[in-house]
Parts: sequence; C-alpha cells; structure tokens
Amino acid sequence: MNNKKVALNAQLKNRKKIIRSIIQAVIIVFLATILIRTIFLLNQFEDSAIAMENTEGFIALSYFGVSRGESPKYVTKGNLDKQLSLLAKQGYETISQQDIIDFYELGKPLPEKALYLSFEDGRTDSSIFAQKILEKLNYKATMYTYANKMDTKDTKFLKPKHLRLMEDSGFWELGSNGYRLTYINIFNDEGQSLGVIDENDVPDKMMIEYYNHYLMDFIRDEYMIPTETRAEMEARIAGDYELMQEIYMNTLEEVPKAYAIMHANSLYNNMDTLVENVNDRHIKKLYKMHFNLELDAYNDADANIYNLSRLQVSPYWSTNHLMMKIQQASKQRVEFVIGDKKLAEQWEISNGAAEFLNNEIILTSLPSEEATMILQQRMPTAYHLEFDFHGNVVGEQSVYIYHKNMSYMRIMLKDNEVIIFEKQLNKTETEIERHSLQEIVWSGEDYAFNKATIYSYHDTQQGSRIDEEEYPRNLKNRRHFSLQVGQGEIKLAVGEELVTTLAISDAIEGTQIGFGAAYSKKDTTHEQYADDIYDTVIENIKITDEAQQVLFTNQYTKAAKIKYNLGAWFNSLVDFFIKTF
Repeated sequence: MNNKKVALNAQLKNRKKIIRSIIQAVIIVFLATILIRTIFLLNQFEDSAIAMENTEGFIALSYFGVSRGESPKYVTKGNLDKQLSLLAKQGYETISQQDIIDFYELGKPLPEKALYLSFEDGRTDSSIFAQKILEKLNYKATMYTYANKMDTKDTKFLKPKHLRLMEDSGFWELGSNGYRLTYINIFNDEGQSLGVIDENDVPDKMMIEYYNHYLMDFIRDEYMIPTETRAEMEARIAGDYELMQEIYMNTLEEVPKAYAIMHANSLYNNMDTLVENVNDRHIKKLYKMHFNLELDAYNDADANIYNLSRLQVSPYWSTNHLMMKIQQASKQRVEFVIGDKKLAEQWEISNGAAEFLNNEIILTSLPSEEATMILQQRMPTAYHLEFDFHGNVVGEQSVYIYHKNMSYMRIMLKDNEVIIFEKQLNKTETEIERHSLQEIVWSGEDYAFNKATIYSYHDTQQGSRIDEEEYPRNLKNRRHFSLQVGQGEIKLAVGEELVTTLAISDAIEGTQIGFGAAYSKKDTTHEQYADDIYDTVIENIKITDEAQQVLFTNQYTKAAKIKYNLGAWFNSLVDFFIKTF
C-alpha cells in the first residue's frame, strides 16, 4: 500500500473516531441531564384535600425494579407509567405509611380507592425511571433498601444522600428490606449442601435446588441438623437487626417505619417457632408496620399491621393483567385498558379483557378461566391466516377456526407443544394431534425458579423438583403461525418446524376465527403460588382471501414500521451507553 492510501485510511479512521466521540458525548450529556433532573432537581409533592371515607382497606403494590426496555426481572418504565396512570384515572390515591398506621391503630379512614405503592431493593434505576411518573400523577411511594448497600460503591443502589433528597421531595418515603440478603442451608440439585452464601457470591441459581434466607431458620449442616444453639441463633439474628439499626441511624438518623422481610410468606407460616419469635420481637421493636406477605394486593381492616400483604408486580404482566389481579384480590371493579377502539369494536370478548396496541393484541384471561375473542367479520370458504404468538411459553394460546355455536377446530400452543382439538356440536372437545416443537434455549440467571421454601433433609435428597423439559412462567417466545384454510382441510405451518394438514369434519360449521388465553395448571411443588391469569399476545395478524385481498390486518404500515425501527434503534443505542458508561 502506498503512503497516500495509508494517509487517507488514517484520516478516515480519525474522522470516524471523532464522529463516534461526538455521538458518545451527546448521548452522555443527554443521559446526565435526565439523571440530574430526576435525582437532584425534584419537584415537591402536593398535599391535596381527599375525601377520607374508606374504612374497609387498601391495595398495596410492589415493584422490584424499573428498566428502560424489556427485562425478565424489572418492569419497563413505559409499563409502569401505563399501569399507574390507569389506576390514577380510576381514582386511586396513594397513601402514606402514617395513613396505614393511623388506619389500624386509630381507626382513621382512608381514601375511597387507597393505594400503597412501593419499590424494593433500593435500586437507582427504580428512582430514576419512576420519579417523573410520580411527579406527573402526584403519587407517593416507599423506597425499600438494604442497610448494607448504603456504603458500597455499587452504583446500582441508592446512597444516603440520594435517599434524603428523595424523602425531602415528599414523593418518597423510606422503608427497609433489612440488613442484607444472604442465603443459608443451600442444597444443589444433587442433594449436596452448599452452606451459607452471600447474595453477590451465589453461583448459577439453576444449580440451587433449596435455600432459605438468613433470618428464616437455624443454620444447619448437610443433614439439616442445626449447627448452632438457640442462644447462638438468637444472637446471630439479633446481630443483623442491630447492624441494620446502626447503619440507618448513622446514615439517615432514623430507622424507617416500614419493613418488608426477605423472604416473604415464611414468617408466621410453618417456620421454626423459635426463629419466628426472635424475628417477631425485633420487628415490633424497630418498625411500625411490616409487609410480610406477597400473596395478593388487598389488606382489609382486620389485617395485622405486622403481617400485611403486597402484590409484587411481575415484569411480564400486561396492564390488564395487573388490573385483573387487583380485581381478583380486592373485589373492586376496575377499568381495563382497550387501546385502539376501532380495532376493539371488531372483536367480541368473553371471560377477559383485551388491549389493542399497534401491531399486537394482548388478550388477558379471568382467573382460572379461558378468555376468548372472536372476530365478528365472516370469513370466506377459503382464506389464509397468519400471525405470531408472542406470549409466555407456559400457558395456553389458542386460535379457533370455523367457530360457531361451540363447534370449531382449535390449534393450541401450550408449553412449547402444538395441540389440535376438534369440537363438534353437542360433543366434548377431542384432541386429534399433538406435536412437540424445538426446545427453547433460555438463561437460568434471568429466569431462575423461586425455590425459597421450608424443607427437610429428606426433601433435599429427592433431586430436582423441576422436570428438565419444564420452562419458567416468565419466559416469552415468538412462534409464527400460517393457516391455509380451504374446503374440508387446514394446512398448518408453525415457523419452519411443523407442517401438517388437518382434515375438517363435515359436522363442524362456521365462518369465524378467534383466539383464546388460559393459564397452564401444573402440579409442581415449586409453583406454590402460580398465577392463574394469563396473557395471550397475538402480533401481526393478516387475513387474505384467494384473490390476495386483505380481509383484516393489524400489521404495521411501511411508515409505521420505519418509525418503530428508528425508535428501537435509538433505545438500543441509549441502553448500550447506559451499560457501557
């Protein structure tokens, strides 16, 4: 290569570096501005006159974390905004910790629709992404923290100076998850004892079969025999509470009023009585209230202020899924989000709710029911239907063909299997075919099962409680379906994995299509509190006749697709710089 070409290449590389540096600088300044406006330039919470006539109870919601984009662990800021905005629209008002204390201790009433909102683990991203939403709605929330995170250099967790600013704004109150998150009495799936491990040192969670939290039991040996006396256990647990109290007093000059112990649902629920008593004593000494449970969203007037329940909102729930959970727990009538009303008017929905958003429809079932949505438009004798199922793998996502008077063909995607049913008039539904699809690869770190529980030595030696082919309930996957419907048969293709032709009985009549959503019931011990509400996600529907004329579609137009891709590109770019810098 001659010197001229070398010089040109060097100049080109330098220009690229300069352009890249400018882009990086602009994005960093943009992100820094967001951070400063969120953390340091807080508006003030405005107290407003609210009618206090509710003597029945309140709902409590908890979020583990908030992220910019899709995450298996944390709710997106967009979904958080949608969920809280819909609650605000329905008249839900946030209440303070003191409101709850006065409700139980003094009998003071609450707002008609009272909401206690909280965020756990003391994460910085929760504060950053929730702050503007709280300001917009004039909502108040509690930020729970671990005391031992106060003096770490880990920027994922809020520090005392941030917490004091948040508290001063009036939008935030402080709560405690305790001193630390440490696991004890750990056993792997081969029955081997792993002892005591701090949260940061836990190996792949898929290798752990049983564990407990530091305050929830005696420390035990490989035979589950206690290795400490009662006095030693009490001193160990008391030491955690004392360290927690010391750190909060030194950094915040007070211990928060509210506590949410880890792990939930254990205290006062079949745990060792001696361990329970020492926890109970210290909790009541240090705190004014305790969210011990995560079973449902509602606390009535007869609840124990030291055994309150909050609903921990899962990242994969749609807005209507959360509304369904609130309705299920509180018996309060709630409003469901519809989205595109023109699209919604074309469907008849039963046993659930549906949101029509851009190129997707989210069909949410009632608890333990199958939700259905039937397209009112009649189909011709022959047509082509294509769409994507993009819901959670564990669940029942169905498409109905020739639907009329409970007569149909049903093609169900359930737990990574395709199952075809036939239902003739006045007869029971019959399975006619079943096909297993290719195994889905997933990350154990992101989707690990919750295996914290009460267990014996015998339990630890039984091997894994999870079938190797079983998937976690929060694992999403996309499958493309193509159905060529003709006289007497359906040609079905699922991606490139399955192609089959289904004969249609003359006894099946109808000219409509529909979709269904239902949870998948499983008999496994690790799913003690499995959710019985399910979201079927249907994307990119397109129905055409034999002349290729479009009968129905919710696919993006070209312009909308370009806009969507640009937005996705920008978000991925910002996410890259957040992770990198």
